[in-house]
Amino acid sequence: MLSCRNNALDIKLAVQSNTNEVLAFFDENIDMDSGTIYNREFVCPDGVKAAIRRNQMLIAIKDDNLVGALRFYKKKTDNSVSLYQFAICKTHRNRGLLKDMLSYINAGPVRATCPKHSSINHYFRKTGWTLYETKGELNSWEF
Repeated sequence: MLSCRNNALDIKLAVQSNTNEVLAFFDENIDMDSGTIYNREFVCPDGVKAAIRRNQMLIAIKDDNLVGALRFYKKKTDNSVSLYQFAICKTHRNRGLLKDMLSYINAGPVRATCPKHSSINHYFRKTGWTLYETKGELNSWEF
């Protein structure tokens, strides 16, 4: 099982018993009107539930509270990882938590796609991601 405990922060794969907590966490920490969500399928509750069943949801817990969650998909063809959605609670932002969580997936490059005009592009640029490719109206970032 994928898990790491560091300074009372536990990063691990979500399990079925975490489902309602993860759904509530995403609902509380993702602003659907921010322009960072371009495909509502990525935040669909059924997709979150399926990701947990497939061991494709990482969570970060500190002092028994969920402080971060990310949904990913490991591609078998090139060992890359697609990052579908993530959220970090406001009290744990700007601390590198997403990078810490991604390091526990233990795979090749991580890629995320977003619209060219989305505000999330600034986040990827600021946090050291590389613009991998642009197709049509979408940017693909790599970490």
